[in-house]
Amino acid sequence: MRKIISKLKNGIIISAQAAKGEPMDKPEHLCALAEAALNGGACAVRMAQPYNIRYFKERHPEIPVMGITKPDVIPANAHELVYITPGFQDVAALAEVCDIVALDATMRPRPAGETLDSIVSESRRQYPALALMADVATLEEGLNAARLGFDLISTTLSGYTGETRHSVSGGPDFALLEALVSRVATPIILEGRVWEPSEVARAFELGAYAVVIGSAVTRPHEITRRFVQAVPKQAKLL
Repeated sequence: MRKIISKLKNGIIISAQAAKGEPMDKPEHLCALAEAALNGGACAVRMAQPYNIRYFKERHPEIPVMGITKPDVIPANAHELVYITPGFQDVAALAEVCDIVALDATMRPRPAGETLDSIVSESRRQYPALALMADVATLEEGLNAARLGFDLISTTLSGYTGETRHSVSGGPDFALLEALVSRVATPIILEGRVWEPSEVARAFELGAYAVVIGSAVTRPHEITRRFVQAVPKQAKLL
């Protein structure tokens, strides 16, 4: 476990994911996206769904993978729900195919009455070599994740919960990153709305262990939309 985590230090982790029905929503396409990112210097990959991860790992067993499960279609009220690796059975499915399992570590209620404490405890008992990463939205959640013994803590959910969706600006939550780095010894990862190289540089200046980048690299339609939106309105009328 320590060897896997050490591979992430000062690195860029690429989130290669696609929503159901998108052109990239095929294991071979997501694998190709991840491979292109690795060629560019990424140190690890974050992927969703065991079948996508298995396809990638069969070809690149040496590359660390952070695995998650989530719904094929994200519900409109996702900010109210625990939907990233919500239960122990999700952890169990991922433990067979990846090195690190990331799960929602917020304080919100979980499906089937499970608790975060029980999920972590059972995961440690059955999969002692598996690394666990806490996706959090607040400092309180990060402190709780550290208490529970997570191996990594990420700012992934800041801006995507009911408590935080109106309190975070359009960029990464550097304030949460800085607060977590100053309060816990657990490696802290910056994730969420990272679009610019300057944001990566700032993250490491603030003490980030690693940075996860998703849409800015692996979501072609989102990348294209940013450029399309930059076209002046008058030019569109010509």
